[in-house]
Amino acid sequence: MTPPGQEPEPSKSRQRRERERAETRTEILQAARELARAEGWDAVSMRRLADRIGYSANYAYRYFKGRDDILLAFVKDGFTRLAALMRSAGTTVQAAAGAYLDFALDEPDLYQVMYGLGGVHVPAADTVTEGDAVGAVIADALGIADPYDDRIARIWATAHGLAALHAIRKLPVDRAHLHRLLAASVDDLLRAPQQPEGDAR
Repeated sequence: MTPPGQEPEPSKSRQRRERERAETRTEILQAARELARAEGWDAVSMRRLADRIGYSANYAYRYFKGRDDILLAFVKDGFTRLAALMRSAGTTVQAAAGAYLDFALDEPDLYQVMYGLGGVHVPAADTVTEGDAVGAVIADALGIADPYDDRIARIWATAHGLAALHAIRKLPVDRAHLHRLLAASVDDLLRAPQQPEGDAR
């Protein structure tokens, strides 16, 4: 039995196969995002992707189980990147919320599939861990340990609400205006007295 940490290095042929597999997955995902940007996420299908990259649909199924598997890859990657950007933005709630809004504005097609906007079906139950990471960044910025603290949901919902309203053109203002609205809303939430748990009103 090989001692832990001393597993033999994969053979060169296996390393090559794994590299080629990763490259093909990346190629399929890139084609999916290009197609979504051009025609919307509803246009993404295994057959359309296979045609786009010059493979057969059966070949594409070697890398993804189907359309939902591709969407799931985008959702997981999106939430992972979003949480990382929020964490790197600074230690304040305002900085984390601002980074959240910037991500939504800079990556509108990815944000759409992450939240199932525009009727996109997303297997969200499989992305709980990645989604929770966003809440964890907000919790850290607030200095709280309870992941169910209402302030996390309120700040998250405020940032998401502004991003979603802007995406559907119900809030047609520029980025600076959106940031002012978000900053004012977060400040109001932070100033508001915390309602005691169990106080139903």
